[in-house]
Amino acid sequence: MAMSPEEVITLLQREGSGLSPDTYDETKEPEDARPKRIQLLSSVLETCQQASKQPEPDLEAIAKALGDGSRDVAWRIPYGESGILEFFLDIIASSEQQKHGVKVHALRTIGNSCADTDENRARVVEGKYIISIINHLQDENLVPYLIPVLYNVLVDYEPAQLLASQSRLNSHLISLLKSPSISKFSAIITYFCKILALLITQDGEPAIADPDTVEVLLKLSASPPFNDDLEDFMALVSTAASYLANETFQENLLKEQRMNTFMTAFELALTQFDGQAEEQGIDKELSQLCVSLLTTLADLTAADAFPQYYPLDSSVPQKLLSWLKGTNPSLQSAACLALGNLSRSDETSLALVQTHQAHRPLIDVLSDASVKDAQHLHSALSFLKNLAIPAQNKPLLGNALEPASVPRILTLDTLPQVQFSAVSLVRLLLVNCALNVRRICEPRSGESSDQHTSLHDILSVFDRSDTEPTKLEAARSVAAICRVLHTTPVLEALPSWKAEEGNSTEADETQARSLFYTTHDLSKALAFLITQEKWPILRSEAWFVFALISRTKEGAKVASGVLTVPGATDALSYAVTGKAATNNEQKALGETESDAPVVVPEGLGLQPQQVDPKQKANMTKVDRENCLVLCTEVIKNGEDIESTQQGLLQDLIRQGTQLLTQPKTEE
Repeated sequence: MAMSPEEVITLLQREGSGLSPDTYDETKEPEDARPKRIQLLSSVLETCQQASKQPEPDLEAIAKALGDGSRDVAWRIPYGESGILEFFLDIIASSEQQKHGVKVHALRTIGNSCADTDENRARVVEGKYIISIINHLQDENLVPYLIPVLYNVLVDYEPAQLLASQSRLNSHLISLLKSPSISKFSAIITYFCKILALLITQDGEPAIADPDTVEVLLKLSASPPFNDDLEDFMALVSTAASYLANETFQENLLKEQRMNTFMTAFELALTQFDGQAEEQGIDKELSQLCVSLLTTLADLTAADAFPQYYPLDSSVPQKLLSWLKGTNPSLQSAACLALGNLSRSDETSLALVQTHQAHRPLIDVLSDASVKDAQHLHSALSFLKNLAIPAQNKPLLGNALEPASVPRILTLDTLPQVQFSAVSLVRLLLVNCALNVRRICEPRSGESSDQHTSLHDILSVFDRSDTEPTKLEAARSVAAICRVLHTTPVLEALPSWKAEEGNSTEADETQARSLFYTTHDLSKALAFLITQEKWPILRSEAWFVFALISRTKEGAKVASGVLTVPGATDALSYAVTGKAATNNEQKALGETESDAPVVVPEGLGLQPQQVDPKQKANMTKVDRENCLVLCTEVIKNGEDIESTQQGLLQDLIRQGTQLLTQPKTEE
């Protein structure tokens, strides 16, 4: 016998749990509770079937009663087992006309029945009912009901997500978000976003999703009312970021020149919601979103196609430059990362410095003692490192070497990564640049010692640091200074170390170098370059520099001092002979006569030569030749050289010369 709507309501209330979804626990119910409910629903299903064939409005009332009842978790599985769920799924799938109210309550029943209930979700998927639900999205009046239903079916249930993706649900949702009726859906915008975020996790989704997805989401995030509501804003932007994690959407954003929409959303995320996020207790979530967007910005600006669509004078790079020259630390750091990616080409790097003066705000940041944030400092240093690579830029970046700027950061032992970046930048600025060597080697005015230089600070970092990369960069900085002092006019780099007036230029240069070397103990730092074993190419660079500087008396004295550091003579012996000298051999060498200096035969024509990193096979030979030049020049130019060291160098010259002159097959 058919039941009235009132009877259905009474049954559902009487036999339900009466508990909220959070408090209901089926294990606490009698064992026969579920079978009993399924049995009771058989008459309700019969009533629904009869009502669907009648013109009276009973079906809508019964559907409403069942929709209300479906909020009770206890009825969810019984709805599925009894056929109630399938009945309403068939109504949604039917091509027959149904009243709007019937559809609404049918959707309510479907959505509530599928909430956290995989058994019912499986019924929706197996019957391909998702497709029917998606088709109803054309009816804007049903959208506020359809979206929550789709979310309940899809969330935590991958088969439904896959079917929805294959059914191009994304395109239907984006069409709605692009429509003039978007204001009708503003209350459920977060559900749109949650569904889209589920879809993008499916293989193949990037290929079939609407190409406008990212732009639509980002435009909405920057428009009222969503740009004033943090929850809505974060939902839209985080979903866009999920799609942008895929290269297809990154390429499309660049190709269609829609990057400005991303820039606007990024700036809003970093500047507009701090207070609101803290009030709502979601400041961590906002911070995570900003990190995600920063990663996306890095990916986009690092793309090979970026300069093609956004040359330096176009809107996006100019926006980045405005961030760089502004006062917001987060935007400055982001600009450093993005512009640093663009500066990988010398042409862009030169323009950033010489035309756009991008280095000036960076140096201001590094010179501001109140800036202590590691990310802020690190980003500025990293960008400057890129700008420091072209030779023409090095002198223009020299202000970074003023004592209050990068040398100040060398003292920040509590920020090891920042300290490493600082000493690495110093090295880059010193390479083949006499003007910058002058800045580092200039005695500071007002210091307790009138001969304290920034080089002392570099040497101090080398001594204090227990981080090998930092020690290595400090040592390479020292080697870069030595190379400049022996390849360019000395007084360009060491004018303050010049002796009294009246000497010849050559004498002034010799005295300036000698006084400078006497004031700075370079031995341990330089020896580190040849005793470390991780980077052979850097060891080879050091042998070249040592051979170069040893051709002068003051340089030979430095090189001789390097060889007194433990491990240095072993490294030299290995470079020349392929093996390290044993203690007994070194003792015997010290007892040999050294009155007649041994030199490399002039016919070999050995000169200091730099190793080509691309020719690793030739590295051993070049190292040997540079070391033979070093040995010969130290003996020839070294003053007060100890007999033990002289004997070792003479023997290495003998062995090395033999190895150079013997046929290759015998080596």
